[in-house]
Order: sequence, then structure tokens, then C-alpha cells
Amino acid sequence: MTWEIANRNLIAKAISELFYEEILSDKVKQVGENTFTLDISGEVSYYFRAFKGIWGDLVVRPDTLRRCDGLKLEAALFFKETQYLTKMSDITLANFIEEMQRTLYSDQIMLQKPASVNELYQIDSLDIESRLNGHPKLILNKGRIGWSPCDLSAYAPENARETQFLRIAIMKNLLTINCQQHKSFENIITADLAESEIGYLQYLCKKNNIDYHSYYIVPVHVWQWEHKIQFFFQKDINCNNIVLLDRAGDRYKPHVSIRTFSNCRNRLAFDIKLPISILNTSCVRGIPARYISIASEISEGIESILSQDAVFVTANTDCLKDVAAFSYVSSDYIDIKSAPYRYKELLGAIWRESSSSKLDGDERCLMTGSLSYVDQDGKSFIGLLIEKSKLSIEQWLEHYFNKVVLPLYHLQSRYGIGLVAHGQNTLLKLKNNAPSGLIIKDFQGDLRLNQNLPPVTRKKFSEKVLNRLDYLPSGHIIYDLITGHFVSVLRFISQSLYISHRFKEVHFYQLLGSVIAEYEKNYPTQADVPSLLTPNLQRVLLNKVRFEIGYQDSVQRPKPLLGNPLENPLVNKESAYG
Repeated sequence: MTWEIANRNLIAKAISELFYEEILSDKVKQVGENTFTLDISGEVSYYFRAFKGIWGDLVVRPDTLRRCDGLKLEAALFFKETQYLTKMSDITLANFIEEMQRTLYSDQIMLQKPASVNELYQIDSLDIESRLNGHPKLILNKGRIGWSPCDLSAYAPENARETQFLRIAIMKNLLTINCQQHKSFENIITADLAESEIGYLQYLCKKNNIDYHSYYIVPVHVWQWEHKIQFFFQKDINCNNIVLLDRAGDRYKPHVSIRTFSNCRNRLAFDIKLPISILNTSCVRGIPARYISIASEISEGIESILSQDAVFVTANTDCLKDVAAFSYVSSDYIDIKSAPYRYKELLGAIWRESSSSKLDGDERCLMTGSLSYVDQDGKSFIGLLIEKSKLSIEQWLEHYFNKVVLPLYHLQSRYGIGLVAHGQNTLLKLKNNAPSGLIIKDFQGDLRLNQNLPPVTRKKFSEKVLNRLDYLPSGHIIYDLITGHFVSVLRFISQSLYISHRFKEVHFYQLLGSVIAEYEKNYPTQADVPSLLTPNLQRVLLNKVRFEIGYQDSVQRPKPLLGNPLENPLVNKESAYG
């Protein structure tokens, strides 16, 4: 039965997102109150119930979806039927169906252990992540191309298994390393090792005839060693530049992002981010070498801004600093300028402060992406938190907008710093179940600078950092907030509140618009950032990127595409929505 449900749910999601991306919009007809048909051809049509979302999508009820010809719902057949609309080549479609099959495999595992919102409430943030359904916008969000079923069982976040990393010795002079000022790189990278384990690893170095003091002992994910490092670093392994030692150290659990791990024994210990070179969602999940040499400096600059600005202090805004990092690119690839990015992201690590280390005793934190979770009974996680907070929905949302949205906007408007503020790298602090602050993280690749960078920001970063980061025009960088948080996080939160509490989306965005208007009145932009209250916004497309570029290698990670403009729900208050 889970196979049928997984296919049904995936088709429902595809209809919703492809309607938003204007690929199916001309083929959908409303035939009654909240009832629609998708007419793909003269012989093929789908019937379903849905409501129109305020962002221009359809929120489809999966349990109402059926084919009008009576055939079973099959996702592969759906994507073949819509190929003339998605314009995928046969080669791309075949690869897409492989990624789809892998997503369905993991979706079935998730369906076998559904969690109620009450169950989510009882567990900590890392365990909550193991119950979440993945990227809300990307149709195929669990492709994990490269992993076998055994790998999924061992390493996928939804299985929540603990893992112990391998430790390898690498010649110090080969690595690009970075470390927080006044900290010891060596102490950080061995912080999760007991003294007896350090002694054991020193013994193994001696046994392999290498000088322990000439090497760094670093963690490597077991899968990455077995499937990538042993192949791509053979030369280094054969001349003892890299030496495999043994498994050692504390045990870790993966976050929903797959590459980031939290310590199971000590939640205050550093998180570790490691490359796992599988294709998942938009790209192969390595560690880009580009930002390694400036990792801690970026974090320290951000922390300095957050700690010295009254807006951030009042909102209780914090960040998870990257305290150490390393990267090593094989000499076989480092001088191939236009080599696919994945070959240069195979070996590295980032040590980051844990979210637990940033919380007061009476606080907890959650991924903002978890708030939109709706269980099988139609209850939303955000709705449960609101009920337990004893606040009204309006009061709770105003807290959220002031504690989360305004700090993200202030970072852009005052400092010209854009963070792609999606549901994984923005963490909501809660006190008594009400929003009490924000934690931001993950500054490698998700952080960009405005071309109109204010002088106050330039003073916070070295020239090395300023020269390494990407710059975008004011009118583009604002979409790190609009697309990253409004369309990819708030869109699903507002829909879940409508599903569970019939709280209208129009009212949701009226509240947000009022909070934004008050902010813009009191804090004129210093970075020439456009107002968030403009009548129209760009429609940023993600799924269409895969349809167009396919699955071939590229020098850089894929970039989004643009569709027709959207009406801005913060200022367009028509009430014909859910």
C-alpha cells in the first residue's frame, strides 16, 4: 500500500509545484468549488481537490487525486505523459525517473513510520529532522544518487542511525586549513577523541611508519572513503600522504541535510560537516574548497555584526560559527580549471558550533522548515506550538516575524548581506513555545554580498573575505530572502495553518506586510535594497532547472531560472485564497 500512497503523494506535489512554475498552469481547469482537472491530453486527465495558494500554486489534497481513465496512479507514467510540457529530453527524463524511483523508495520508508505533531513536540530538534519529508519545493527530494538500499539504511537521516567516522592521517603541508583566532586547529579536530583513542591513533601512525606530528588526524565518512577517496587519492595513499587509521571518536547522527552531523554523546560539542558525494536535490554534496580558507573569518564577521546592532540584540539573533575547516583537492584535478565541481569537493570538513550551545536553559530550537509539518490527521506542527504557547495565532506570528523575518531583512537592508534563508539554515528559538530568537548558519555558498555594500560591512571583513565572496545587485540579492524564506518556508507555513486551523493566508501576509512596513518606516535601507512591499515579485523556478540542464556535469552548481512575475501577497490583499 505504501507504494501506491508514495506515488500518489509525489504526483500531487508535482502538480502543485509545476503549477507554480507555470508548466502545467494552462492545463488545469477549475470545475467546481475547490475541485480541478488537469487535462494533459484528449485521453489523459487527472481529477483532484485543492485550494489556490496565495503564492500562485495549487495545494493539492493527495487523497482526492485520481486518473479519470481509472488507471492506477504511477509517478513514472505521469512524468512521461507530461514530458511535452516539461520539455525534458528522453535522456533527461530517463535520469529523472531514476531519481524519482530513489525518492519513492525513501518515501515508502517514511510512510511506514508516520509521526504525529504531538510526537514531534516530545522529541529534540535533531530527531524531528529525521521525521521531515525533505525539500518542500523540489519534486524529487530524496534522490541520493550513489547510495544503495544498504547505504540508505545506514546513513539516511530518516533512519536516524548513529555513525562513527573513520580517522585518516594526512600530511599537514597538503591541506588548506582555517581556524578561529586564538584556537588550536589540532585541538578542535581531535576534540571528540578520548585520550586513549588519540594514543591508539598515534600507535597506528607509528605502525605505518609515519611521524604523527607531520600529519593531521581528520574524520572521514565511511561511505566517502569506500566509494570516493580510495579511488581519487590513490597516489597520495600509495606514498603515505594519506593513511587510513581506524574508526574512532564519538558517535554522530546526520541532519536532514545529510552532510552535517551532531554529536550523540555531547550536544554542546561541535557539529561536523563532511562531504558525501552523492547527487541529492540540486547538486553533488561535497565541501567546496573555495570558502575553506575564510570559513572562520566569515563567521566572526557575522557574529560581530549580530552582537553590536540593537536590532539583532533585541531580536535575540545568533549564529553558529564555523570554528575550523580543511580541504584537500587532488593534484590530478586542481589545475583543471573547468573540471566539474564535484571532483574538487571530495575531501574536507567543517567544524561548527552546535545549536544547543546557543540556547538558554529554558529555550529549544527547531528548523524553520519543520513548522509546516502536517500529520496524517491534518494537524500542523506550528498549530500545536501556537496552542501550547497560549498566544493567539496573530500574536505568535507577529513574534515570528519580528524574531526571524526582520533580522534577516535587516541583515540585507542595513548591511548588504544576503543569506539564502531556507528552512535548514534558519533555526527558530522557542521559549514557552513562542518565538524567542533566530540562529543562522551555513555561510559557505549560502551567503552573498550586495554590490552596494555599506562601509560599515566592509569594516567587519578582511579584503581576503571580501574578494572571495560572491556579489549580487540589490534587486537580485533580496531574493535570498524572498525566495529563500518567503516562498520556500513561509509559503508552506501559511498553507499548513490554513489546513489545520483555517487561518487565511491573506490574513497571514497582511500581518507580515504590517511588520515589514513598520520596519521600513523606521530603518531606511543602507544598501539600496528594494522594498519588500513592491506590487510584483520575480517567480524563481527550481524544478525547471533540472528539466533544462539534465544530469550532465557542470563546472558550477546549477542556478535557478525565472518565470513570470508574482503578485506580492504582502501588499495584494485579495481574499480569494485559502
